Amino acid sequence: MSVETASGLHRLFFFLVLLPFFTVFPYLRTVNNPNEFVRVFTTISIVENHTFSIDEPVRTWGWVNDMARVPSKTDGTQHYFMVKAPAVVYAGVPGYFLFSKVVAPLLGHHYPTATSSQEDKLWWLRNSTWALRLVTIQLPCFLFLLWFEKYLRDFTKDPLLRYATVAALGLGTNFLAYVHMFASHSPYAVSAFLAFALTERERRISQSATERRWTIAMLVGFFASLCVALEYQSLFVAVILSIYAIYTFWRPTRLIAFGLGGLINIPPVMYFHWRAYGNPLTPGHQMLETQQFAIEHKQGLWGILWPSWDHIKALAMDPGFGLFGMSPFMWIGLVGIPLLLLLPLGEPSQRAGMRLATAVWALACAALIGVNAGFVEWRAGWTVGPRYLVAAGPFFAFGAGCTLERFSGTSSVRRAIARGAAGGLALASILAIGTVGILYDTLPTDIARPFAQFSVPLMRTGFVPRHVAEWVGWTSTTFWYVVCAAMLLAPVVAGLWPTQDRIFVYGLRALSFVLALAAGMIPALSPPQDGSALFVLSPSTRTFTQFWEPPGRDRITLLRKEADHIGSSQSCVWYKLADLERVIGQDVQALRDEARASIGLDRCK
Repeated sequence: MSVETASGLHRLFFFLVLLPFFTVFPYLRTVNNPNEFVRVFTTISIVENHTFSIDEPVRTWGWVNDMARVPSKTDGTQHYFMVKAPAVVYAGVPGYFLFSKVVAPLLGHHYPTATSSQEDKLWWLRNSTWALRLVTIQLPCFLFLLWFEKYLRDFTKDPLLRYATVAALGLGTNFLAYVHMFASHSPYAVSAFLAFALTERERRISQSATERRWTIAMLVGFFASLCVALEYQSLFVAVILSIYAIYTFWRPTRLIAFGLGGLINIPPVMYFHWRAYGNPLTPGHQMLETQQFAIEHKQGLWGILWPSWDHIKALAMDPGFGLFGMSPFMWIGLVGIPLLLLLPLGEPSQRAGMRLATAVWALACAALIGVNAGFVEWRAGWTVGPRYLVAAGPFFAFGAGCTLERFSGTSSVRRAIARGAAGGLALASILAIGTVGILYDTLPTDIARPFAQFSVPLMRTGFVPRHVAEWVGWTSTTFWYVVCAAMLLAPVVAGLWPTQDRIFVYGLRALSFVLALAAGMIPALSPPQDGSALFVLSPSTRTFTQFWEPPGRDRITLLRKEADHIGSSQSCVWYKLADLERVIGQDVQALRDEARASIGLDRCK
């Protein structure tokens, strides 16, 4: 592959990844997602009211869950505060300030008051949420994917394997869904992997501890403690990463730098605890406004008990919820652990480094899964995939990239198989969970097959979210489908981009791609145990279509307008409308509309 071709392929690939990251806006105000809105309210209150209390946003936009009710020490009145680690909120303040004080006024909008119209209030909440996502979550996470691809170059020189790995991580896990939410899960994934990777690389490039840079040690300390500032339960993972770092930077000056980097995040967290809950050492989970949740968090260590094997199995394997069940590409990283531990590539020192690094990230992921399986609320409510396991994605993707290169070796045949399988499994992962993430970022717990019972029905009927093309007057749904097509094209480029392979070798790659795609889609398309129908919208999300945003541009609404206009003279329109109504569970209405047709269905086929 020439330099010019490689450069062009690189730009093309990341352009395809960029589109689903930045150009769509899954948002349903009526769902009232507490995971996001309690953080949005807190950020708004810091900028507009100079307090962590979210009393005023709650009065403006209404109640939301995940709040603590804390009595004032002065007058005994009750005040609301979010029950979340505060790092994402701190990070969101500059972006919200820019939106509130510069962008919104330029558009003729100002922060709503009690006398503002409901439309103005909803406009402000919707667009400030979009701004917070763009600046605080989406931009850093996309930059991380650029960095991740460069980091993988140290382990594989094959750009197609790297692109398949990046596509699987960025678009084929719930990393994408939580990129589209002002929440901590995707930033936590970035922070944890950076703490690991910076340590691993410094250990690899500097054999002597005296040569390892104190600046890198400080960065590692910062990212390790940032994990806890983003999500409290990451403490166990942060401890493992910190032990790895201390073992690597075992010199007084480096350890001091590591400690100073870690200390940076502690005062802001303690300050939030003090101002919100009256104690710098106490998070607010036992003060939760929802009494049931408060009681649950008094069990064990802040609601963390011993893990259950049933929970571990569901978190990992469930085809509608599990990490590997919805992201089959990550199986490569899982099955590659013993290979990387026993038979790594390279010189003796390189092999020892790979063994140690593999042991560290595998142990960190085991801790991540085990802690999540021990939560009282282990299912974590409405989610896309296991939201507390988003941080496992970069680690298993890294393991998969290393495993693919180890398998390929110097054999053109094995490399063709690896490229095809990587691309096919990446595409299967994107179909199974990525299509969900760019439609909506949180789902009820009883959807057995999200791709077949949520993504396909909504895409078929045109219930797709807002997109940036609306800013320039392109209000139809077409642009969203262009973005979705770009997202699906990314792993195809990675798996099937033509190189100088012989025809037989390329044919083997294409066959591997197809077989891996078919195998990877089996869980997403397998019949659910609850007997629910595939390719029909799940009953638990049918109400979504009643308050979908933006309203009125789905195919059912548009077809109904057309059918009502022409009456029964064009009967096939009524049958087409009835077909779409059945897809979203409106069977009774479908029968009524079919009855309005003046000719039989057989004449319309």
